[in-house]
Parts: sequence; C-alpha cells; structure tokens
Amino acid sequence: MKVAFIGIFLITVLIGLWYFFNRVKDNRPRQNNFETSKKDAEIFVKKIEELGYFKYADSSNLEKLKQIALKDFDPESELFWSEDEETLQPMDYRHYFCDGEDVYEEGGIPNLLNELKPSFEKMNFNCDIQNFKEGWDEKNKCVNSRITINGTEYIIFDCFSDGYGWGEAPMRIAEIVNKELDKQGIDEQIYLMSGGNDGRLVFLSKELYNYLYSVYKNPEWKPLEINEWAKVMKVKRLTYWD
Repeated sequence: MKVAFIGIFLITVLIGLWYFFNRVKDNRPRQNNFETSKKDAEIFVKKIEELGYFKYADSSNLEKLKQIALKDFDPESELFWSEDEETLQPMDYRHYFCDGEDVYEEGGIPNLLNELKPSFEKMNFNCDIQNFKEGWDEKNKCVNSRITINGTEYIIFDCFSDGYGWGEAPMRIAEIVNKELDKQGIDEQIYLMSGGNDGRLVFLSKELYNYLYSVYKNPEWKPLEINEWAKVMKVKRLTYWD
C-alpha cells in the first residue's frame, strides 16, 4: 500500500514538473520572431525609400515618416498612415482617406479633387476642373453627374439608380484622374484600398505598386489596381463608362 502511494506520488510530481517546464518554455518571449519582424520592417522602409515613396514628403518630416512606417509595418494589415497635425494632410502626400459615402454625396467629387491638390502640385500635375454638373432626376429617380477636366468631359453617372454609389463614385474619379495623369506623362496612378466609409486611395508609381502588392497580403486592405479592387469590393463597372 505504502509502495503504491509513493509510486503515485512520484508520478504526480513528475507530471507536475513536466507541465511546469513546458509552460515556462511556451511563455518565453519570442525574441526570434520579434527580431525577424523588426528586420522585415527595416528592409521594407529601406526598399520603399529607394523606390521613391518619400520623394514628395517635406524633408523636415522624413525621419518621422520612416519611424511611422517602421512602427506600423504589418503585411497582414493596411499601408501605414501619416497625417500632419496642422494641415491634416498626409505627410507622404500619397495616402488619403477616400470615404465612399462622402465622395458620392453632393459636391463630394470636387471636394475630393480639392483635397488632393497638394499632391497634384508635388507631381506637377495639372487638374483644371472647368465644369462640374450633378443633379437628381426626380422624374426617373436617378443621379446624373459629369465633370470636365483639362478640356475633356467625363460622364460619372448617367441616370444612376443602382444602390448607393459608394463604390462607383471613388472608382470613377480614380479612373478619370489616372487617365489625366497618363496624358501628362506622370509616372503615378491612384490605387484603391478597402471601401465604403473605410475607403483609402494612394498615389504610387508602377514599381512602388508592384512592391507593395507583393508585401501586403489582405486584398481588402492592400493597394489594388482599379479593376481588381472592383472585383474584390464587388463594384460593377457601368456600361456608359466604356
């Protein structure tokens, strides 16, 4: 009886020791993972700097921008965000909020273009809005809007009544701006991220886009070309845009 008790006691002690040491092992700081993540962030920031991501930023903000990019680097999440506390403009002059609801609402498109002006100036991009018309067709219960930029008239909505237009409006204005950027030989395009009230847009060269596309993993948050973004966000291209 005594021998059996001692045997049970020893087994219990051994199990307890095994559990304790394995628990300690599991709870050790994952230093290797942390170091790898930090190294990856440093490689990322160095690479985007080489590709010209920070070229529009004011020199006084450059180091601050790099630190934000290092701190917020996460391939499973969204592109890092920076904002000047005084101007409320992105310090990199690239990454903007693009709330689909705001863009679709009355006056939203010229408001967005006006917000992007500081970046246009950095790029030496002429975006002369010569005419903008929008209105609600009460008889047909639909929205009409057109814009003339640099002498070219673009249809935005032609009796649009298919839903809220929170995806269609940002998509269309991004297409229009990209066409005008191409006309002026500027190596930047608008790429879209997410949608609805969480929408974003970012100006990128093709090289920057290809690199960011390879790094970031979540298709709903990574920068996407307009056609791919539309598929991911389930936004239909309207036939009169062709």
